[in-house]
Amino acid sequence: MRAFLLLFFFGYCYLYSFQTIAQNVMLQFQDISFEDGISDSRVGNVIQDKEGFVWLTSRLGIDKYNGQTMKSYQFLQEKQAEINTLIQSDKGNILVATTRGLYFLNTEKDKFDLWQSQDSVLNNHLDSNIHTINQLKDGKFICSSATGFVFTLSFEERDSTTTHQFLKFPNGSTENYGTALFQDKNEVVWMGTSRGDLWVYKGDGFKPTSFTKSNNKVYINDIVVDEIGEIWIGTNGNGLFQYNPDLHRIKHYMSSNSNTSQSINNNMILCLYADTKNNIWIGTDGGGLNLYSKTNNKFSYFQSDSYSKYSISDNAILDISPGQDNVIWTGTVHGGISYFKNNMTLYNIPPSKLGIDQKDKQESRILQANDGDLWLTAGRNGLRRYNPKTGKLSLFTDNPEDESDLSGSNILSLYEDDQGRIWIGTLYGGLNIFNPKTDKFLKAEDWHKPRAIFTITQDKDDYIWVGSNTGIVVYNADLKIIEKYDINANLGLTSNVITSFYKDVKDEMWIGTAAGLNVFQQGRFKSYLPIQGDSNSISGSRILSIAEDDNLSVLIGTNGYGLNRYIRSSDTFKRIGKKEGLEATFIRGILQDDEKNIWCSTNLGLSKISPDGNVMNFNTYDGITPFKNSKASYGFNGYIYTANSFGLTYFKANDLTNNHSLNPNVFFTNISLINKKGIEVIPFKNYLKNELEINQLILPADNVMLTLGFATSNYWDPKKNTYTYKLDGFHKQWQTIGNQQILTFSNLKPGDYRLQIKALNNEGIESTHIASLNITALPSFWEKPWVIRSLFLLGIAMVFGLFKWRMSFINFQKRKLELMVKRKTELVETQTKKIYKNNLDLLNAEKANQELSQRQLENELNFKTDELTNHTLREIHKNKLLSKIKNDIAKEAKQNNNNNNLKAIVNLIDDSLNLDKDWDDFYNLFQQVHPSFISNLKKNWPNISDRELKLCALIRLNFSSQHIATLFGISESSIKVARHRLRKKLEIEENQSFQDFFERLMLEVST
Repeated sequence: MRAFLLLFFFGYCYLYSFQTIAQNVMLQFQDISFEDGISDSRVGNVIQDKEGFVWLTSRLGIDKYNGQTMKSYQFLQEKQAEINTLIQSDKGNILVATTRGLYFLNTEKDKFDLWQSQDSVLNNHLDSNIHTINQLKDGKFICSSATGFVFTLSFEERDSTTTHQFLKFPNGSTENYGTALFQDKNEVVWMGTSRGDLWVYKGDGFKPTSFTKSNNKVYINDIVVDEIGEIWIGTNGNGLFQYNPDLHRIKHYMSSNSNTSQSINNNMILCLYADTKNNIWIGTDGGGLNLYSKTNNKFSYFQSDSYSKYSISDNAILDISPGQDNVIWTGTVHGGISYFKNNMTLYNIPPSKLGIDQKDKQESRILQANDGDLWLTAGRNGLRRYNPKTGKLSLFTDNPEDESDLSGSNILSLYEDDQGRIWIGTLYGGLNIFNPKTDKFLKAEDWHKPRAIFTITQDKDDYIWVGSNTGIVVYNADLKIIEKYDINANLGLTSNVITSFYKDVKDEMWIGTAAGLNVFQQGRFKSYLPIQGDSNSISGSRILSIAEDDNLSVLIGTNGYGLNRYIRSSDTFKRIGKKEGLEATFIRGILQDDEKNIWCSTNLGLSKISPDGNVMNFNTYDGITPFKNSKASYGFNGYIYTANSFGLTYFKANDLTNNHSLNPNVFFTNISLINKKGIEVIPFKNYLKNELEINQLILPADNVMLTLGFATSNYWDPKKNTYTYKLDGFHKQWQTIGNQQILTFSNLKPGDYRLQIKALNNEGIESTHIASLNITALPSFWEKPWVIRSLFLLGIAMVFGLFKWRMSFINFQKRKLELMVKRKTELVETQTKKIYKNNLDLLNAEKANQELSQRQLENELNFKTDELTNHTLREIHKNKLLSKIKNDIAKEAKQNNNNNNLKAIVNLIDDSLNLDKDWDDFYNLFQQVHPSFISNLKKNWPNISDRELKLCALIRLNFSSQHIATLFGISESSIKVARHRLRKKLEIEENQSFQDFFERLMLEVST
């Protein structure tokens, strides 16, 4: 029994801790200010219409905002009026209650017109101070005026007929009039008055309620009815009232100096809004935005913070209204518009409660100890220990004069060992160990040596591993060093700068360094480094974080190179990046929640990777700020913690969802045309004809270029909006255009088109809302069908007539040409015959001349040949004669041995036979008949002798061997020997004659 009570007690403490910590709601605010084109920083009313436009009122008039541009309607100056209430009817009409009448938006003229009636009595009230207007469930409008009258109206735009009914309000007067009207879901109308009364309409008139027991005498600024029918009443200085009309129970909330979260923080309540989640939103004058959670019976406050750009812009809230995509809009006195997502999954402990200086933008590291206490660093201001059950805070700072306290105020790492001791790694302060049991700091061996301790963990033997800028030091339970590892130990460690530790399921220690990933196995370090061009290697060398997923794969976060998953079976890495949906590249922390989801602390925020691989990214729009030097922490109670100068933020891991729009509405914002006159920008409505809710755009005939602007109802994270469109009649497929919000079409041909635009949310899911526009491009005069048909027929007629005329003309020209051709042909024939005869005569004369010349040449050649032959024969005859005389004289001389004179005569005859003069004459004649014969022989056979040249010449003239022997004065047998030698020198084949050889030689030379 005692054990059960103890278990119940600890369980209660745990639940109490959970309930205590889970009630500090955190909201992220965004603003619309002067930078966005707002006319005035004082925004009295703000609504988002059905299309998605935001309308706001100021002292200058009304502004309309489409997410890109602001348009102002300034119509109050003439009557010097001020706006009291701005609403949109269920049919989309924009109605404005002012101090000088009721106005409505004339959509045809795109301007606000005064609402007037043919009833003069009603007009008197319509021209007065209409304090408030609201629409009833039956479509009628209920108004209250400062004259004390309450009346209903039926209104149709473009119709001046207005039906009305004055409602009975017994105490109505200029001193007591309706200030706030509200109809609940049971169609009961409630009204607050200027004297602080609450009235209810019962069918035959307004009746007072039991709220009179509250004795409230203060002006009622606003009333709302919540989901269970309770009425909330905001007063002008008397705080907030909660009224139950069935039980006649009244509860009064007033601000107090204790600020115990049990009441409002300001008594001036300017506006109220009750959402569907049982929350009451309260706008105050100076206390910011108050939130009452009926579920937790607790108030939360949201006030302007100069240190945070995500706080509400001003502490005076004039209006609160719901918008699309779960957005709530607020109008402020000095800060324009502030809006936020009504998604309360984040909770926050402000920095003031944690002793964190907001001026120091250092981020914090968080550790939830086993006793439930939260340990978090405070930038450069030491360490904090926060008890979420009691709210107790303990501060640990470095006092230089006290050696027993925290050493070093800049904390880099935190770890709790199995004995409950908190290990604290610092920058420049060494290693600290805090024992919660004794509330004292312990000193480990060589605790002061490391300059920067980045990571601490415990191995399978319960030894503590401390990683610093000088390597790894391993401590035992007695805080003694049992091992040191650095690159000098030659065990394979890649760097002395140790950035992260992780003990995996196999009890192996993974070590991240500034220069690679290491795993400690069997006394050595196995290292992994990026390999260029190898996608199976780790992506980066500087490791920031290590963890393990449910599939026992090791996850490694890098510095700028994304996330890696180590696959044990293949000893390879798989990279996880933008292709898989992970937008960030700096992975500073990795943790796994109870649902097996992986959470990555990144330079962009938090990324959640579900077991099926789906990635969701959370950023500042979701309330998650980027991690620059820290990481998120996971507590045993299922919360994820982050901390920085904004305090401690935490949420249930399975509660966080994207704040981005899931189904944004797309709407057109503007249109411009370029024609021959130039650029013409005209309000979009002026080009539309609304018939059966179909938008029809008529383009004039001189249109050259059409430009359409569009936007979505998602004002929260507009950079995440992407669009796709299709122009039916031009495109067959949808066209993706990214974040572009302008479409341009040039020179659209006359015809009918249908433009459709869809938005895609941050997860790539298409919106079900489609902005559609029917476009009719009008033809010019020359492009009109009847003109085209007429011109076509006229063209055919002209072509036919031209064809007939052309054929007639061609026939005439043909006949004329035939006659000319005939005449020309006869003339040409005559001239041709004449020319032919002349040419024939010339040819005959030239032929005769050529024949004469040929005969002359032949005669000359014959003469030369005969002369050469005769000369040669004469020489032969002479030589024969001389030879005979020589022989006779020689015979005589032989008989008369002593006759010297005869011998002398014989010698003279021999000399005569050998004289060359006659041969010179022979050569001259031979050269005339055969010009190149001698030179060709010398060219081809340079070593040929003059005697051999003479022999060749005589052979060429067909002289016999006998005649040649006579000319040379030798025997005929010697000539035969000479001819044989000559044949060998000239390389004449045996079956080839000298004449054939010489003919071939002359032929080769000529070619």
